[in-house]
Amino acid sequence: MAFWDELRDRLTQGSQEALQKTREIADVVTMNAEISDSRRKIRELYEELGELLVSEAFAGMTSEQIRAALEEENADEASRKIVLANWKEFYSRVRYVRSEEEVIALNEARISELRSDMKCPKCGSRIIKGMSFCPECGARIMKPAPEDAAAPVKEQTAPEAEGQQSEEQTSGQE
Repeated sequence: MAFWDELRDRLTQGSQEALQKTREIADVVTMNAEISDSRRKIRELYEELGELLVSEAFAGMTSEQIRAALEEENADEASRKIVLANWKEFYSRVRYVRSEEEVIALNEARISELRSDMKCPKCGSRIIKGMSFCPECGARIMKPAPEDAAAPVKEQTAPEAEGQQSEEQTSGQE
């Protein structure tokens, strides 16, 4: 009976670990998608910012005036020549870029935490949490002992084990 109970417990634990790994992988995929989306938004915002800058900040200036303003050694003088009429819109887009960069940093940190990146003791390759073998060199990865390990089972001494066998045999004969 103990064999079947142990087998059931191991299967249950294995399925729970597999389910947890599946959740972690799904979370990583979701976060990577969010990172990609944020990077796409940032590229679009930079395009918009560039268009705003060119269309508004340099409005009414010739190419020569723009070049001269950008090449000006005195930054204060250059900033007076470049006037951004719709600075609130420009500023809000810059803030949006910064918020998307924060989303990327947060997701990358969460991914790193989920993966609990370790290094293979043999070859130094990155190993994702829970892997049993290194994907590069095949070295076996030793898992740390669980903190809440069950109490060790008390081993029976030979005389106690013999006493139990004889009791079982006696009760079976009745």
